[in-house]
Amino acid sequence: MLNTFLASFKISFIQNANSFIFFLKRIPLFGKFFPEKLYKATGLKVFFAILSTVFKIIGGLFKTLLYFGIILILPAFVISRYSDNFYGVFLNIFFFMSFVLSVFMNSSIFNFNNKEAYDMINLMRCDAKEYFIIFMLYEKFLVFIYSILPMIIIGSIFNRPISQTLLILIEIIILKFFGEAVQVLFFEKKGNVIAKNSKIILPAIIGCLLFAYGLPLLKFILNLEIILTNIFIQAAILIIGCFSIIYLFTYRRYKNIARTVLVKDGIFNSEAFSASVTFATVELDEKKLGKDLLDTSKFNNKKGYDYLDSIFFYRHRKMIINPIKYRVLVILAVTLFFIALSIFFPSSKLAMIEIIGRSQPLMVFIMYSISTGERVCKAMFHNCDVSLLSYKFYRDSKSILSNFTYRANVIILLNLIPAVTLIFALIILIFLCNHNQDIVSMVPFFLSILCLSCFFSIHHLLMYYVLQPYTSELTVKSPLFRISNGIIYFISYFCLNLKTSTANFTLGILFVTIIYSIIALVLIYKLSPKTFKLR
Repeated sequence: MLNTFLASFKISFIQNANSFIFFLKRIPLFGKFFPEKLYKATGLKVFFAILSTVFKIIGGLFKTLLYFGIILILPAFVISRYSDNFYGVFLNIFFFMSFVLSVFMNSSIFNFNNKEAYDMINLMRCDAKEYFIIFMLYEKFLVFIYSILPMIIIGSIFNRPISQTLLILIEIIILKFFGEAVQVLFFEKKGNVIAKNSKIILPAIIGCLLFAYGLPLLKFILNLEIILTNIFIQAAILIIGCFSIIYLFTYRRYKNIARTVLVKDGIFNSEAFSASVTFATVELDEKKLGKDLLDTSKFNNKKGYDYLDSIFFYRHRKMIINPIKYRVLVILAVTLFFIALSIFFPSSKLAMIEIIGRSQPLMVFIMYSISTGERVCKAMFHNCDVSLLSYKFYRDSKSILSNFTYRANVIILLNLIPAVTLIFALIILIFLCNHNQDIVSMVPFFLSILCLSCFFSIHHLLMYYVLQPYTSELTVKSPLFRISNGIIYFISYFCLNLKTSTANFTLGILFVTIIYSIIALVLIYKLSPKTFKLR
């Protein structure tokens, strides 16, 4: 097994060097100073390999710090304003996101993008069992090393002993082996991968998010500091970890896992694979089109682009409406959860009404997350625009504006469905908490939800027409598109710390929505004829 690790490390070391040289050669202006002979220059190659490895280690540490900052620390900071227990909230989120969710999603063995595993097992004929085990141990070790710094910093800020902090981290790492064992056992019994099973993964994600973030918001925080430092719990975790590792070491069918996970097209044709994943949910199966969908007589009274768009939304209504249904069901499920909580724990009603009163800034992020505008834009491009954009008349200002207004109206109406459902859910919870008198004062809050729904509907469509991020090969290629999404996340974060009255916040949202809509129409009319094209 040690020989497998050393061989894997040597190959990875050389691949890093070659990749780094290739990267240097692609730098504009400077690339010509790096000749082809660098690939066979042993001394320089070792230097580039070391440099690349150092950058890889720094990159891994940076990703870990980013994970801790965005997924763990930032939400814990926001939630702790309601519960006044940052460390408890942090441990609660850390446990459910870093361990429980990893049982279903993160796996060293079931990694479908592991090029190194493909090279070692499929090309170098390395023993699948030896490679998967040594790679799993190595990756868990790196996770531990990368996590030490942020964990010790957070622990020291709140006067926790370093030994206790490290002990909690070790327990989480041990439990990760249990997660790997669960995934292997599931594969052995069911023949598929947990991460690819939507019936398991979707409830697991929703459940973990509710327990990680929802319960602390309601001031229900598991005292994980006491639980994870209890000697009996530690002994139980150690026993579970030992049995998990024994099972992983004695499992024999790793070749079957390799055949399922290490698929050549998925690993090396990344752009094609990415395109298939990006547009898979909006691809229309023409073989399943019924006669009713092919009958367009009901639209004979329409003309031009109204006729085209009416047929498009009619034929693709299932793929467009289904995500709306899922969002509505999630809102209803969360509402039922809070209803049950208020019934079985009446003391939670006060915390619940307090959270609802303070949640208006959070609605910016929530409404952005549940908006289906980006999905509809993908469907329009993949099933309609990708063919018509090659014609000049389709890129005319008046044609684009006509298309935009019709599509904007449809997308706004669609996104208003979950928005209205959310409003009714909030009204039910307010009544349940016996705060009927607050309904009238919450009207501006409800209005802001509707405005945000309209705003993001227009935003996604504006980005689609002005930036048009999709290529003819069905890949996403637009730095500005990614930057615009980053700006939205920044605005959402800024709104979390915005302190103003409900009425002023609503007026601000209403003003921004109206101005943004006007700007969108002007930009689309002026810029889209140049930017709305195949790339």
